[in-house]
Amino acid sequence: MVEVDALWTYAIGAGCALSTAEQLHPLAGDIRRQRGVRDRELTAALLFTGLLFTPMGMWLAVRFPGWETMYAVREMPPWGLGLFSAGITLCTALGYLCVHRLLVDGCLWAACLQLILAYTGVFFVLFHGWDGTGIHRFLASAPRAEFSRALVPSWAEFTTWLCSPVAVTLLVMGLLLIPPLLWLNARAYTRGLRARSDGSASRRQLPGLRAVGHVVLVILGPCLGLALAARLAAAELGILLGGTLWATAAATVLRPGGALADHCQRIVLPSLHGRDRPGAIPSPPVGPAFAASVSTAPHRP
Repeated sequence: MVEVDALWTYAIGAGCALSTAEQLHPLAGDIRRQRGVRDRELTAALLFTGLLFTPMGMWLAVRFPGWETMYAVREMPPWGLGLFSAGITLCTALGYLCVHRLLVDGCLWAACLQLILAYTGVFFVLFHGWDGTGIHRFLASAPRAEFSRALVPSWAEFTTWLCSPVAVTLLVMGLLLIPPLLWLNARAYTRGLRARSDGSASRRQLPGLRAVGHVVLVILGPCLGLALAARLAAAELGILLGGTLWATAAATVLRPGGALADHCQRIVLPSLHGRDRPGAIPSPPVGPAFAASVSTAPHRP
């Protein structure tokens, strides 16, 4: 969906940049090598977007224009398709470059938040949309005069959608899209782990897959939970009051130094934030760009 794809591709770019944290950590102050990592991995992310994500999005926009726009329009005009394609590329690049800059500056939790908030936005748009009918628009295989605002879709609504051409197309596209995306992130993460290890890890393994799996759990856990809470708050209490209460709760969950912040930093940069774990990779001397992270890293006996 167009409304979701902008946030999703920003999250994809942010995730690809986060997977380079172990590569960037020992390069503090070495601008040339930092740019080398940035250019190599950004190129890979943009190739993924251009060769897989954009063609699939264009296919959906042409084949199911109403569903792709959440039934805001009946047909995508040619200029709309062009803007859609350019926007996907732009959002991917913005997500990557923003997170890369934060990592270089040593702002690891702020970099993680880019991914978390982007995926929270993806789920919120799917569930709530702009008027509380998001999930019903997603499950609709044909335009309707009026969409339900019920919090939970009916079982008949769900099963009917599962048998629709939209659902079958999404399943096939997911099988073609998700594995390469996971591999892309795992490959970049593995490169950083191997560069900082003692060489004992097998070159045939892809240890970054485990870290990527933990990131997926964060996306399907805290991000999904925050989005559902926002959906419930907006639907039951209104955008103003519900949004205020949700923002207060979200600020508590996402506070620096909190449990989620600690967990995410351990996933993204275990050599610095995972010293108390058995088998953790020892951290070599770091440069000034990561001095702030070193000084604030948790110390445990």
